[in-house]
Amino acid sequence: MKLMLIGGGEIGRGTTTYETKEIDEEIVKMTGKENPNLLFVGLASSFSDSYYDVIKNIYKNLNCTPVYLKKNNLIHNPDLVKQKFLDADIIYIGGGDTVKLLEKIEEYNLKPLFDEALENDTVLAGISAGAILLSKEGFSDAYILRGEKDTYEMIKGFNYFKETITPHYHSDPKKTEELKEVLKQNKDICYGIENGTALKIDNDKVEVIKSIKDNNVYKVSYKDKLIEEKI
Repeated sequence: MKLMLIGGGEIGRGTTTYETKEIDEEIVKMTGKENPNLLFVGLASSFSDSYYDVIKNIYKNLNCTPVYLKKNNLIHNPDLVKQKFLDADIIYIGGGDTVKLLEKIEEYNLKPLFDEALENDTVLAGISAGAILLSKEGFSDAYILRGEKDTYEMIKGFNYFKETITPHYHSDPKKTEELKEVLKQNKDICYGIENGTALKIDNDKVEVIKSIKDNNVYKVSYKDKLIEEKI
């Protein structure tokens, strides 16, 4: 099992900076190949075309051959979709609306293709919503963004990484406070992944990869107060 769970960070779209360089480089190294194939899954985003253009440029510069999971293929050519999954050495799942991502995966019955990729040792990388998808569950702002709730909510993922995560950790005091209340109730632990950091899972080995040196990943729990243990 090869996973990269990225907490967030700018990827250089528009006038933004590029904050995931070292993480992207490590994703490519995980394949063990000089010229790996990358499949971009942008189903969580409303701007997947421009999102893919940025990812394509990043990974072309890392000697990858990128392709895109197009909506037209999903609707009209499921055999081509399956082949893209089979050919991929890296599947990169972009950020955005976690609920939308899960709905689209269910609509097009993509879960078996992700399962097969996992079994084939394909590197599965997800940023923000994509990271939640690959985990047991994640503390997400999806319902806030959709205007359906005013609180962060736990959203269940594929459970490849059998732990709870919180992407964009420390990005919003409201998120931290609400997470504290959740952990207080369920007595669970959560991995708080800050922007520009990622959890790399290579079979049983878990380590932190950083693109922003002062940011970190924390093991978060509650016992009388919120406890953050830097990993």
